[in-house]
Amino acid sequence: MPHAPHGEVSASLLYAAARFNAFIVAANASSAKEMEDDKRRAIKYFVDQYTKMLAENLDDQIANFDRFSARDNA
Repeated sequence: MPHAPHGEVSASLLYAAARFNAFIVAANASSAKEMEDDKRRAIKYFVDQYTKMLAENLDDQIANFDRFSARDNA
């Protein structure tokens, strides 16, 4: 079974999340002006959330590196 390179999968997932989150902001706005006014706040919120999630998952990978690496090499 062919495998996609990890970097391509990562880029695709990041793009999909960004696209969906932009949709969420649009769905909660009543106008383009409201979206424009909320743009910085939305970006800050999503970046802060991603930063927290990435830090938590990196800590998990570090704490379980040997176990996760063994699983990936099996």
